[in-house]
Amino acid sequence: MAHAQLSPSSATRWMSCPGSVALTKGMLDTSSKYADEGTDAHELAALCLETNTDAVAYLGRVLTEGHTVDDDMARHVQSYVHYVRDLAEGGALLVEQRLPIGNLTGEKDAHGTTDALITHPDELTVADLKYGMGEPVQADNNPQLQIYALAALRQYELAYDFKTVRMVIHQPRLGAVSEWVQTVEELEAFAVRVAEAAQYTEDPDAPLVPPTTGRRWC
Repeated sequence: MAHAQLSPSSATRWMSCPGSVALTKGMLDTSSKYADEGTDAHELAALCLETNTDAVAYLGRVLTEGHTVDDDMARHVQSYVHYVRDLAEGGALLVEQRLPIGNLTGEKDAHGTTDALITHPDELTVADLKYGMGEPVQADNNPQLQIYALAALRQYELAYDFKTVRMVIHQPRLGAVSEWVQTVEELEAFAVRVAEAAQYTEDPDAPLVPPTTGRRWC
């Protein structure tokens, strides 16, 4: 399955640096040991949430990318699992939901996958696990979470009448949690920015402007 060029995870880059999209077309989607470790941590977290089990139950298990669940991984992943379960109290929890984003970015058949979605009658929650040990990431005005939230709103708009959207980033290895709430109206205004930014990436003269955050990864 092809990876979306205008993916939510890279939205900070392509929304602020539209010229970068043309430069990355055709590049191999490579990984690293740190990314593989994060993939396995997400796998463990999803397994716990989907089966209502705790991470300690999987000690010694070898995950898809080759990492073995040890005490350290179990402890950190369990911290995220507990947090999500608390958020989901009284609501419905959806894990690893694949959502269409092409209606936001204009990229045909593009999808993004959320770590956890929680629905309450008036509020939608999007929770994201970041397993790395780099810098704390804030939920405030975070394009990745906002795009996930918009995609979820489109997906579930007939079943719910959400008034607000809560966005959560949990970084257990840093002991950091960031939460931010927007009204649906505020989030819909952001959708206009997403569409405009996505269209700008197609301009042959789109500029290269490294983002203020994550500059060293550009």
